[in-house]
Amino acid sequence: MEDLIARVAAGDAAAFDRLYRDFSGLVFHTVFAVLQDHAQAEEVAQETFLELWSTASRFRRAQGNGAGWVTMIARRRAVDRVRAAQAARERDNLIAHQAPIPTEPDPIEYVLGDAEVRQIQAALAALPAGQRELLVQAYIRGVPYRELATAMGIPVNTVKSRVRLAVARLRALVPR
Repeated sequence: MEDLIARVAAGDAAAFDRLYRDFSGLVFHTVFAVLQDHAQAEEVAQETFLELWSTASRFRRAQGNGAGWVTMIARRRAVDRVRAAQAARERDNLIAHQAPIPTEPDPIEYVLGDAEVRQIQAALAALPAGQRELLVQAYIRGVPYRELATAMGIPVNTVKSRVRLAVARLRALVPR
């Protein structure tokens, strides 16, 4: 097994084919035991083999046997998938449980004329849902970027970049 991994690390496609044949069942069952979903298990098993192909050179015999290494990667991939799904559910729940956008006049309407407000509302509606929601959360509801990042499971700088992109698109949609 360890020699097979060494050959895969050297770019031997035939060795990779054999690794796949020998361990695809083990990888699938390891992943399925965590995910309990056939389609996701197949997808994560494929991701596992892609990772094995690209990281085979990192395998060290002194750290354990090849089968254990393959199983560890499969299990880690499956657990990562579960965590990502959980973070997405938490983010969706956070967004779903927040108060709806108020329908009564807001301060913007007092500053801007009705026509400008309608233009901004139309431009907001034209934004992709994710960008619109970020703008609403950050600018209208005043949710700090750090909280948005935590809720979405992404870095704060990614939230900032997405908000900047949304503002730029909004500006492009609102005639001056």
